[in-house]
Amino acid sequence: MYYCVGWPKVLNSQQSSPIKLSVDKVKILFAILYEKSICIWFCKPSVPITYHRRTDKCIEDNGTNAFVEWKVDSSKIVVATNGGALIIYDVQVNDDTSNGLYTQTDSPFNYLRRDSAELFVKETIPSLKLNLSIIVKLYCNITSISCINVGQMMVATDKLSILRINWEGAEERDYSLDLRRIPFSINQQVHYAVPILERDAYVISMDYSPLLAGFSIVLADGRAAFLTSSNLKFDPNQVSGIWAQNLEDVTCTSINHKHRLIAFGRKNCQVNVYVVDDVSGGLELSHTMSLSSKDFPGTPGYVREMKWTPDGCAMILCWSTGGISLWSTYGNMLMSSLAWDYGLNVDLFKQNPLNILNMEWSTEGYQLLMIQLHAKYTEDGQVIEQKTRVIQLDFVKSVLSVNPSMSSHPYLLLQGDDKLYLNRGDALQKMYAHFATMEKSKNYVDLYGSAEKMEEDYGYYNFGSDNKKTITSINTLSESKHWIIITLPTQYAASNWPIRYSAIDSTGNNLAVAGRTGMALYSLVTRKWKLFGNETQEKDFVVSGAILWWDNFVILGSYSLLDHSDEIRMYPKDSKLDNRFASIIKIASPVMLMSIYKNQLIMFTSDGYVTIFAIVQHTVDTVNLIKFKVYDIKNLCVHPACVVSVSLANLKHDTSLKLSSNQSSDTLLLNVSGKIFMLHYENIGAENQQLASTCLASSVECLWVSNSSKIHLKDSLWLFCGNHGMRVWLPVFPRQGENGSRSLRHTFMSKRIMLTFNLKIYPLVILFEEAIILGAENDTILYTNDTDLHFSLPFSTVERSTQVYLHQILRQLIRRNLGYNAWQIARTCTNLPYFPHALELLLHEVLEEEATSKEPIPDALLPSVLEFIQEFPVYLQTVVQCARKTEIALWPYLFSMAGKPKDLFQQCITQNQLEIAASYLIILQNLEPSSVSRQYATMLLDTALEQKKWDLAKDLVRFLRAIDPNDVESPRTSFIMGNKFGMPQSSLPNSEDLTLILGNITRGRSFSTTQTPPKHALETKPDTPTTKEKFVISTAINPLRNKRRVSSIPKEKIKIVEDFFIEDILQRHATKLLQNRKLEDLGYMAAKLDFQLVGWLSKEKDKSAKIDDFVATLKQLHEQMEWPKPSIENSKPTSNDISTVPQTPVPDNTESGYHSNEPENYSNFFANAYQKSGNLSIDGKFHHDVEANLLPKMDLMSVASEQVSLWDDEKPVSGQVYTNFELEDQTYHNAIEEQNKKDAHSKQAIQKMEIKLRYLLQLFNEGDCLEFSLLLSIMLLDKAAVVRITNKAIRSNSLILCRKLRNGLKDITRWSLYECLGYQSFMLSLKSQISILDNFVIREESISPVLAMMTKEAVVENQLNISDNSTKENNEIDSTQKLNDSKLNTSGASTTGSIANTLERKISVEEKRSVANSKSSINASQQQQFNDSNTSNTSSINENLKKSVTTASSENEEMLNEEDAGRCIVM
Repeated sequence: MYYCVGWPKVLNSQQSSPIKLSVDKVKILFAILYEKSICIWFCKPSVPITYHRRTDKCIEDNGTNAFVEWKVDSSKIVVATNGGALIIYDVQVNDDTSNGLYTQTDSPFNYLRRDSAELFVKETIPSLKLNLSIIVKLYCNITSISCINVGQMMVATDKLSILRINWEGAEERDYSLDLRRIPFSINQQVHYAVPILERDAYVISMDYSPLLAGFSIVLADGRAAFLTSSNLKFDPNQVSGIWAQNLEDVTCTSINHKHRLIAFGRKNCQVNVYVVDDVSGGLELSHTMSLSSKDFPGTPGYVREMKWTPDGCAMILCWSTGGISLWSTYGNMLMSSLAWDYGLNVDLFKQNPLNILNMEWSTEGYQLLMIQLHAKYTEDGQVIEQKTRVIQLDFVKSVLSVNPSMSSHPYLLLQGDDKLYLNRGDALQKMYAHFATMEKSKNYVDLYGSAEKMEEDYGYYNFGSDNKKTITSINTLSESKHWIIITLPTQYAASNWPIRYSAIDSTGNNLAVAGRTGMALYSLVTRKWKLFGNETQEKDFVVSGAILWWDNFVILGSYSLLDHSDEIRMYPKDSKLDNRFASIIKIASPVMLMSIYKNQLIMFTSDGYVTIFAIVQHTVDTVNLIKFKVYDIKNLCVHPACVVSVSLANLKHDTSLKLSSNQSSDTLLLNVSGKIFMLHYENIGAENQQLASTCLASSVECLWVSNSSKIHLKDSLWLFCGNHGMRVWLPVFPRQGENGSRSLRHTFMSKRIMLTFNLKIYPLVILFEEAIILGAENDTILYTNDTDLHFSLPFSTVERSTQVYLHQILRQLIRRNLGYNAWQIARTCTNLPYFPHALELLLHEVLEEEATSKEPIPDALLPSVLEFIQEFPVYLQTVVQCARKTEIALWPYLFSMAGKPKDLFQQCITQNQLEIAASYLIILQNLEPSSVSRQYATMLLDTALEQKKWDLAKDLVRFLRAIDPNDVESPRTSFIMGNKFGMPQSSLPNSEDLTLILGNITRGRSFSTTQTPPKHALETKPDTPTTKEKFVISTAINPLRNKRRVSSIPKEKIKIVEDFFIEDILQRHATKLLQNRKLEDLGYMAAKLDFQLVGWLSKEKDKSAKIDDFVATLKQLHEQMEWPKPSIENSKPTSNDISTVPQTPVPDNTESGYHSNEPENYSNFFANAYQKSGNLSIDGKFHHDVEANLLPKMDLMSVASEQVSLWDDEKPVSGQVYTNFELEDQTYHNAIEEQNKKDAHSKQAIQKMEIKLRYLLQLFNEGDCLEFSLLLSIMLLDKAAVVRITNKAIRSNSLILCRKLRNGLKDITRWSLYECLGYQSFMLSLKSQISILDNFVIREESISPVLAMMTKEAVVENQLNISDNSTKENNEIDSTQKLNDSKLNTSGASTTGSIANTLERKISVEEKRSVANSKSSINASQQQQFNDSNTSNTSSINENLKKSVTTASSENEEMLNEEDAGRCIVM
């Protein structure tokens, strides 16, 4: 409610060592008392007004000053001395200073003159003087003074008497009290009463309250009592004392007038707060203010002094050894200086910097004046210097303290003396609403459907986008925690300080502020203040009761200083602040409180009546009030000041109840001194009605009525009761079919239930739709430890705090066997993003309470809570997250009721909740042997690979590799699931063991995808970064685990076997992906899991990488990759068409196909195809959006077409006017802008998809999988890549490969001629490559049958006969072959005709070798016949091949020269 801000300020004065402070009744003036003098100060600005020093003779005769007290009307002041004298001074105003005490004179120099209005102090500081009135000698020690009325004061002495003395110095003996004649008892109903007989039982502290009609006193022996009388004259014969029972160590006392509470400070640092029982008249303990061990692990000494705030909403107290604390009315601690940051070398037990001797609240409770005992210490803790000084601590308070009706708004508003702190709670609402719409992934996607629609709506993609959502949420939350600080304008604050009332409208865009007089409006939209144009009108009225917003009108209760009458004023927001536009209604009594309910104004006046007005708006600027109901509540409140709040609500939520036309279902709610009364009219007889009241709760500080749209939380009553927690009066709806037809005389009381739960924060705003409570809390920052500086004390800040309350409501309902009602409430909150967290909190609190209980629990709540959570799809997630945030010792108790971890893991796999299943692996790791966790991790890895959860699979691979091989067979310590104690502690894994958040793809590719890895790289050692640095899961063996002999197999060998096992799983899945032609998934797998794709493809090129049907595979790749086929419009050749593209490939070992440059006309295929294909949405969004590891050396912007249709398929013509579309200019421009955005998305999607295809092309090319490389090249329409692939196939000298490529090209060509015409022009441009492959296949096939005619015996015999000659000839042939190969490698692609020469050399070498080997195995005639046939066949093949190769060589040379020139230009 109250929060300190800024640094404590030191008030410098010429005098030193002040001893007491006292503030007058209106909190404008305060007196500082010294031993020999007194000084009066003004509060704002804090400046001294007058100073009076006693004479030495007066001090010698009467003693030094002890304490000081003001008269009620501030006309006199009394000083008590330690010599038993009362010195009464008259406070008079000097007549000769009408303009004020301080005059402001500008400097004669222009550059030193004030130009800003803030530098002018408009406040008139009165010139006062103190004149000695009278000195009253009592000849006894004075212990306390209390002013009871305008004319009298009560003075307590050490003679067991309380004297009544008037302000003229005369003692009224007939009304003085003698404690030895006053009967004391425990309550007013006991007939046996005993007076005080002990001599040392005199009063040392006393406080008076007219609302309680009595005194609270503290005796010197530590007892406390309350003196009361039947009349306010306090006739000694009618005064009785009521003991505060069980108190013997009381030090001080203070009374809260509004809530009628009596507080007693004790020596044990606690404060006991009592309330007078209305029945017995005794003192009943209301609550206790005590520090917990978390607040301070010790005792800060006895309570030295306590002071309630002027509005009674908080109390400040200080302890003897130092430190202050601030508490709400009913015991909720708001602030404690013992938790402040004073540095590392400060011992708060001995050297507390904030050692307070005396305290007083100033104007409206915005400043706390304190006398501090300031000391300087040596390094060993010895006191060097000690003195007292006056410091001032500033505070801000909640608007609820002065305007309780603001509880209906979702905005957090704090008000200071000249500024407002605003935190818009609707920022949380907007963020949660947006997040709830997006929250279809993770826990709900697999259960409620796909998240693809969500991804399209919000413009980002599922892959790697979790981080984006998290960052957005965190940014919104951090922004909503910031305060909007609005400073009061100087023109208004200079003469109307401080702020007394403030209000914010329902939209959160307009503020109204009322100071000492008048009011001001502020707009958050324009950031401007609106003040009265006529300052006289502003000074003519004072706001009283409250200030409210209704629609666009400001409604306030006021007192007219001009007419001396009470009024209700209504000003329109959009008009000027002037009485001409105001609606003013005269009323009979002063307004105490006001509130708004729908279109009704509830007003409570000082005469004890609550009046209900109907607000009727006539025009835009005029509004009227119509009175239609009056409640007389004089019998419920002792005094109008005791009414804390008044509001109207509809708590009769009974649809079966039929009300008459003149009877309303609205209920009046009153907070009278902390007691909530519910008032409504009941019918008596035919026409008579009687006002019935019901007390719902006591000790209530704040009240809220739910306006939630959730039917089960609507119209619920929320009551905050200090340290008693939050109480919710909740409607309980019966199940359908249970409504009986019994008498309607049963009230709605039976249909509600009161729930109670504790809060960690002080509630200021309740967001019922979001199930969140907003509050504020103090924090401090220390800037320096130098005690000589004024800012050596910590700097105080205010921060917004939040707490989720949903789990508390559910727990209380489940405890009361109302699980169905709890389910109804929870069902309406499932769209909240933190709903799983609320269930987790519910389970965690119950588990901690029951599992750590030292006594048996007869009726455990945990089974019911688990059964309740099972009704929601987040059960598995809730259990595992609760377990991971709980001690391992509590796991057996949890899983004995929640189910075995193995079974829960299997359910996660069945329900496709793989991330949650991964969390259960950590549970299994600690409760089961490592072999079990490895088994389940392997199972989860297979499923993750099937579901394309690459990040999860990566973490699982690291998990499997991190398992200690020697730990696999070591059994875990057995747990008995039913036990709660005596279980060994196990090492808890790190909370980041399994990183389940999807991240971005790794940039840059490891050696495994670019080259064949070396042997040493394939072996993963235990200390490599892949097992230690990348994986942080704990695999430590339980120290209490039963030890077994470790296997004699070396750890390195076991590790290699495990790595081989993991690689086998990955290779098996990769084979499946390749067989199903899911190349994109294969690329993701290689990039995410660092899979050695190139090496694996090299092994699979003759297995799973084989293609039987090229046309079917090409179609399948188009479908799998979502890559549309080229359109027929742009498939026609252009000027730089087939004739300009080289027809024959040139071998180039340096090119991989990834950096290929295709002709410009082929790039238009992509854009038009994407516009016409159904595989792409109209805005060009894909389901997968990642960056490949390699970037092409090409202009990506050239891939997409620049010609994009604006309206469907129509293309705009230059100069065309869209007369067919009758659109407004704004609509037309919006459509153009939207279309441009769609085109940009489409172009970006084309670029990224092409990068993926080229990335895969390079991988397959490096892995020698030329069949897939050929198809990818065709899909990219990359002729240069096809040339290189065919060239590489010919160099491999593989007849089977070349035959398959040739047949595949022919099949695709035929398919393009009849079915896919978009490929027709491109496939026709590859005729030369088909011809080269065809010639090579024919040549190889013609050589093979001739060699097959030679029999094995003939060859052997021939080798034996001419072995010497053949050896020599073969050596010559080999040398010639090596020379030719070396020339081939050095010549490369730049030598014209190199392919033809190479083929001729290769053919001639093979001919010579075959002829030499066959000479001895055939006879002369057969040999001659064979030679003739061979020569003729060879010559014919060579002639045809030379012609084709010669033509292709020249064309290839031209093409490669053009490519080289293009690369040079790009580079």
